[in-house]
Amino acid sequence: MKKLSLFKKLSLSALAIFLILVVGFLWVFQEIEEASRAQAEQELHSELAAHLVHDNPMLYSENLTNDNIGNLFHSMMILGANFEFYVLDNNGKILNYSAKPGEVIRQKINLDPVKSFIAKQQYPIYGEDPKSDSEKIFSTAIISDGNQNVGYLYVIVRSKIYDGIYARLKENQQLQTLVLITLLAIVFLLALIFLSLRYFVNPLRLLTENINRLQQNGFEEKLSFIDQPITGNEIGILTNAFNQMIEQINGQFEQLKMVDSERRELLTHLSHDLRTPLASLQGFLETIAIKHDTLAADKRQEYIQRSLNNAQRLKHFVDQIFELAHLESGHVSTTFETLPIAELLYDLKEKFSIKASNKNIELAVELDDAKIQITTDIGKLERVLSNLIENAIRHTPSGGLIKLKLARIDLAKQITIVVEDNGSGILDKEIPYLFDARYRGAKSKEDGDRHIGLGLTISRKLLAVLGTDIKVKNNAESGASFSFSLPVAPGY
Repeated sequence: MKKLSLFKKLSLSALAIFLILVVGFLWVFQEIEEASRAQAEQELHSELAAHLVHDNPMLYSENLTNDNIGNLFHSMMILGANFEFYVLDNNGKILNYSAKPGEVIRQKINLDPVKSFIAKQQYPIYGEDPKSDSEKIFSTAIISDGNQNVGYLYVIVRSKIYDGIYARLKENQQLQTLVLITLLAIVFLLALIFLSLRYFVNPLRLLTENINRLQQNGFEEKLSFIDQPITGNEIGILTNAFNQMIEQINGQFEQLKMVDSERRELLTHLSHDLRTPLASLQGFLETIAIKHDTLAADKRQEYIQRSLNNAQRLKHFVDQIFELAHLESGHVSTTFETLPIAELLYDLKEKFSIKASNKNIELAVELDDAKIQITTDIGKLERVLSNLIENAIRHTPSGGLIKLKLARIDLAKQITIVVEDNGSGILDKEIPYLFDARYRGAKSKEDGDRHIGLGLTISRKLLAVLGTDIKVKNNAESGASFSFSLPVAPGY
């Protein structure tokens, strides 16, 4: 079975709602009209029974069941065929009536509505119809004989004849109403179709076509924005939302292309940087293998040592690649602890003392306050400082000085850690690219070999995990300084 389109569903739903509302309105209107008409008729004839009792002395007789009362009823019929007359005793029992024999099916009438009418309560008041199981409006009055009430005159205002005529007229009116409703429904449907096509379906169809076009284009090219034919309504809001989504997708797509390009460039650099120590390692090992018997012992030992150095450099660099990939994945966990920062600086000084002394470099620690404690991830902070110290040793000449400085910023409740050297410094044009994994500086040499480390890149990403960033500048005389800030532990 073919599914209905959204437009057809909306049209049919709106038409059904319209018909329900119209029918409901007409029903409520008819009920109100019926109640109002009944109230008006009952108020109009409210004194009818009282006048009849007053003007006919025969109704004062105690004998309310004789035939003379029946003749009196026939003379009262001159008032209209819509009236029916009944005489009730004090208990509501029907004693006499104007109807034909066999038409009256009740023997007794409930007197509660009669008493409510006599008490002049709010109209309309409906009483039992002796000829049927329904209730009708009425007029009533007390029949008394001197000072004693002997019964009631009970007048049905709408007789059975009246109801038949009214029902026939009502059927004709309902037929006319049905025709009118049908015409209104047709007009409403045509208006609905026009308005829907103009203000809703056409913009929605255009939006659907644009989205289908986006889906067909895929992500092979930049997505174009959706035309917005109408503003200020739900379609316009939806179109704006799609355009914002497209803008975000285009931005992310450009970022992906840029990241992919950077990754390709990085892989090119890494493969080149890995090839040099790998080729050197392979060369030394092949030399040892070929000249095993003729190679002098000191040369063999030299080649083995150089092979080991290249293997260590390769391992170090591969470890850095894995570490960088882990940091870029965004799944880095942290464990924050409180520690005295001065103690960590002295431990690092001791750790690198041998490497610094081999190059005749002095390591010094300068503290503003040796009691300062911070809360951070100790392992990651130590890794950052180790990278910075190694970098400083690599670029500081023999006889140079490297300082690990600690300064407190009381206003911001932070400390600043500085790794300062008096080495070769950094070219000003290279500073903006210093932490880029793809970049290799002009001075990135180590003992005549090109340096292939990623220490500065890793350091910056580690500090980002710790909630801070690194700064670099050239010193006034010589060398460079790397610095970053961390918050002081509460209470310090």
